[in-house]
Amino acid sequence: MRPLAVKLACAALGMSALAVAGSAPAADLSPGHWPADLRAELEQREFYGAPAFPATIQGKSALVTTTASPVAVHAGMEALRRGGTAADAAATVALTQITTDLGAVVSFAGVSELLYFEAKTGKVYALEGHWTRYAGETDPASIPGTDISILNGQPPAPGTGVGPLGRQTLVPGFMAALEAMHTRFGRLPFAQLFEPALWYADNGVTISPARASWFARRQTQFWRTPEGRRFASMPDGALPKTGDLYRQPDLARTLRAVVAEGSAYMYTGAWAGAFVTQVRADGGKVTAEDLARYKPVWSQPPAVRFAGATVFGPNEDPRGTCPTLEALNLLGGLHVEGLGPYWRDPKAFKAYARALAFAQFAHAWPPLAEVERAAGFKSDCESRLTPRYASTFAPELGPPKTVPAPASAPPPSTPHTDAIIVVDRWGNVAALVHTSNVLVWGDTGIVVGGVPIPDAAPLNAWALSTAKPGQHLPNEMTPVIALKDGKPVLAVASTGASLVPEATRLVGGVLAGGQDLKALMRAPPLLLDINPLPNGVSLWDWPQSVPAGAYDAAMIRALTLDGVTVHEETTARARDSRGSAVLAVIDQHSGAARAVEVPEVIGFAEADGTTRQDVPKALAFSPEVLDRYVGDYQLAPNVVATITRRGDHLFAERPGWPRAELFADAEDHFFEKLGDIQVTFHLGPTGRASEVIVRQGGYDRTGPRIEAPN
Repeated sequence: MRPLAVKLACAALGMSALAVAGSAPAADLSPGHWPADLRAELEQREFYGAPAFPATIQGKSALVTTTASPVAVHAGMEALRRGGTAADAAATVALTQITTDLGAVVSFAGVSELLYFEAKTGKVYALEGHWTRYAGETDPASIPGTDISILNGQPPAPGTGVGPLGRQTLVPGFMAALEAMHTRFGRLPFAQLFEPALWYADNGVTISPARASWFARRQTQFWRTPEGRRFASMPDGALPKTGDLYRQPDLARTLRAVVAEGSAYMYTGAWAGAFVTQVRADGGKVTAEDLARYKPVWSQPPAVRFAGATVFGPNEDPRGTCPTLEALNLLGGLHVEGLGPYWRDPKAFKAYARALAFAQFAHAWPPLAEVERAAGFKSDCESRLTPRYASTFAPELGPPKTVPAPASAPPPSTPHTDAIIVVDRWGNVAALVHTSNVLVWGDTGIVVGGVPIPDAAPLNAWALSTAKPGQHLPNEMTPVIALKDGKPVLAVASTGASLVPEATRLVGGVLAGGQDLKALMRAPPLLLDINPLPNGVSLWDWPQSVPAGAYDAAMIRALTLDGVTVHEETTARARDSRGSAVLAVIDQHSGAARAVEVPEVIGFAEADGTTRQDVPKALAFSPEVLDRYVGDYQLAPNVVATITRRGDHLFAERPGWPRAELFADAEDHFFEKLGDIQVTFHLGPTGRASEVIVRQGGYDRTGPRIEAPN
């Protein structure tokens, strides 16, 4: 089997030929026509869930990068190879990754946010596909709550996830916005963008350990309704488990109906009727009119000047775009360009921590509006993005204990999302973020036409009381595009609870710091802490959360002496509150784009140029040495890893996992090439391995050898 980079490079040659020819053949994006070994390797990478090694992906004229799905990345590249635009590819990626994700963290009944640079006009456009509320939902405070304990570490509130769960739903915007994006910027027929998604709905997705655990976690919710039970069951009626091939025939029928009827199928067609019936049966207040009135919204995106660039965000949302652009504005006022990387320079860390705290939290403190008015500013996003605002308030971010903290933290931001960036041969750039606002399918258990329905209303209840029917709710999704002299130089799209800090640190690191992309992506994240502080304390006492062990004692001491409070989160909490991000750096003159993959961040990329992986050099050992490790190891009560040898090659097998070769970079340390998995053997007194330590995604799992019975 040829290395993945070689296979993708061969595919890129086909793209270059198309670019030279200037015409595209009839598009056929079905994975059934991809080389079988390439498709298998992409599916195995997706099964593992994160890149195995750091890699730099350099494009010539096209690049696709997204969180979550290397399969979807390749589908997007196929759209570009066949003459599609950045909009076509972004739509193809989104449709594919929802299908291969089984609608768990992104959904066809979700929402989206698009930022699009159109090369021929030189303009940036924004498209909202946000939630809207039901006209009959007049008491948002009584909507049953949703469980976000994975984010804040607190026990779920009483009554969480019970009651009339149909009230947890909202009018989705994803499909209407996707069609609007394609209508304005697409070139390929709309139907062809669905081909990869339909292929995987028909032919199946192999259940990974993560998704098997999600099904187990949500079994009670799904199995309470016939449609949910059908969704969360294999043909034999059992819950899907690791290694099962899971098909989605109901979803395939829905997508084919959308292909035939357009997005209207989900707003005025049969799917809309089924949605109304099932949500109302579960106590929801939706009517057919709520869905029929839905319209995506085009808008003029706000922008801020930062580090010689104009940085655009999609809207004036008070939790996403505005805090991100305001934080960048304040960082400019703090002259962060002259500082080192924030993960090494305490002064830079303090600048980021203070700018983010002010931009995200200070506006919840009512007296700040009076301070702004006294200084001649309106209390709005536009005013907070001006140079004068930065020069006025940036000096206030230095001395400790000058701004009281707000009474409470802001509502938690999107727990799960996917982000997409595409650069095409014409110089168009799409930055698309889509989400379901739920933690793995959410609490409702409602499934309509193979589409699980998110429980987004509880997380958006704060906005429901003031929104009119049909009015888009604010949403914190924050894709950004930066231009210099009218040309794109950077696109960033972030996901998860800490999407504002993530977007801010990446934009700042590239534009102000000129930092190495792999080092920047691998740097310790700046995390959102959503736990409220006691009344009467300073905003600067709001801790800047970081992963435990990310900084040495000297760095922590320097920050503490400078008045910065640092809170160390456990590995699990840091992972769950960080989310993920993708970025593309674009050469201002040639238009060539570059992205990176790192094991610490779930993001994948492909381009029509080169891919360089930092793979350790594999060492060769004799069969006698390898035989020390052959045997069975108990990793968990029901999980046994079996190590076998064939010639001078070592292999690992686990229930439900593909058989994987282990490559040595030391006599007792091995790695896999398709996923972020490292294996260390400890030798016992007999000279044979007595236990194995498997490290994956920052977690260690130790398994003792199981001795064969006499």
